Amino acid sequence: MSGFAPRVPTTASAELGVVRVMSGVLAAATMLFLGLTIGALLEQRGFVPPLWQTAAAVAIFGLPLILAAVSPWASLRQLKNFHGTYAVIFAVVVLSWIPAFVNGPMPADMAPWTVGMTALSTVPAAIAWRPAIAWAFLIASSLVIAPIRIIADGGADVSLAIQFAVFTITVCAAFTAVATVAVGAGRKVDVATAAARNSSMRAAALTARAEEQAHLDALVHDEVIATIFAAAGAGRSDSKSTQTQAARTIARLSELREATVSVPELIHSDYLVQGLGASIDEITDTADFVVIGERSQPIPSLIASALIEATVEALRNSVAHASIDSSPVQRVVTLGLSANRVEIAVTDDGKGFDSRRVPADRLGIVVSIIGRINSLPGARATVWSQIGEGTRVTVGWQQ
Repeated sequence: MSGFAPRVPTTASAELGVVRVMSGVLAAATMLFLGLTIGALLEQRGFVPPLWQTAAAVAIFGLPLILAAVSPWASLRQLKNFHGTYAVIFAVVVLSWIPAFVNGPMPADMAPWTVGMTALSTVPAAIAWRPAIAWAFLIASSLVIAPIRIIADGGADVSLAIQFAVFTITVCAAFTAVATVAVGAGRKVDVATAAARNSSMRAAALTARAEEQAHLDALVHDEVIATIFAAAGAGRSDSKSTQTQAARTIARLSELREATVSVPELIHSDYLVQGLGASIDEITDTADFVVIGERSQPIPSLIASALIEATVEALRNSVAHASIDSSPVQRVVTLGLSANRVEIAVTDDGKGFDSRRVPADRLGIVVSIIGRINSLPGARATVWSQIGEGTRVTVGWQQ
């Protein structure tokens, strides 16, 4: 598929927009915390090694800036992975303060600078992970503050450390709730948009069928019935003209049949992208979706449906059979669009199989993918796989 220009998929656009905005807000909040924390960073230089201090500051205050910088070009999955990674790194930095702490205890009015900005990690966790996991992370990140503060001041005021941990839970819960609701609202908007588009596609299909039925009715009335009447009165009319009219009627019926076979119901390529992305998300959340190129010409809806269903079957096979000893499998769905071709490739780096001898539990590949796609005009499906090398299923349509 050389010659295609990469393009960010249009799937999950509302949720993606929310996450991009929140990435920028996180970067701004990080800079605000840096301004508030710079004094504590300088005061606490004697309590931790300089190398740890520098690395921790770069990790906590630098990574959100990188995240905000790449967010306009990153996909939703990539941004969520980045937010999740940052949350984990933040937690590691906080915990690593314990072995890095030297020359204690700290004065009673001083606390480790890492424990005063826990919300910087709990909000990315809410963006990246499911709500149950995000809330568990919030509680764990907040409760760990108590022993850290106890270690910092040598146990001088245990009750204050516990109070600070509870206060942190309360504050972080507010920000986590906002992030969870915002991301969930964006996801609901995407679902509603997909439903609206599907409804529009169904309405367009019904309109096309109505137009086709009107065309058929007119043809029957104008040509078929007239030919029958002409044939019935052939003894009183010019049989040659009757033969000509019959031939013309047969030709028009053939045109109608071919038009019906070629599926006159057309959809825009954006509908294909939307439908394919939604179908992928229904099967697995471990597959990357990449759209390459663009296409302004419409696509037959029957072809689009067949390509999506074949992709779903390929992904379903991958999820069910590609894993080796429960190890993670990298899956990528690539949609290539051009003026005269549509192609979808589903690849994984799983255990693979001998494509020359399809096992019984992979018959969906033969029946649902290769059989159906190759039966459609202009469509083609291929399967490549080797044991230990992964699998690649390609389905396409040439206009």
